[in-house]
Amino acid sequence: MVIVSSREFRANQKKYLSLALSNDVIIKSRSHGSYRLVPITEEDSVIDNATLQAKIARGIAEFEQGKATAISEGESMEGFLNRMIND
Repeated sequence: MVIVSSREFRANQKKYLSLALSNDVIIKSRSHGSYRLVPITEEDSVIDNATLQAKIARGIAEFEQGKATAISEGESMEGFLNRMIND
């Protein structure tokens, strides 16, 4: 883990952005607190609140229209997903 001041981070951003790929980098600021620098990967989902709310609303509408598929009682998650893929 590397802990740096916000001033040090500003002065050497490239260094700490590269370092964050393999280490925890903590940026400390007297007036704003501490932050952990974490790179976003392919597996991460980044979505704004408006888009998330729209997707939730669309899902609720589809459910209310009967466009949802329920998992059967006693069915495993793997079985349910296989059924969804093969239907």
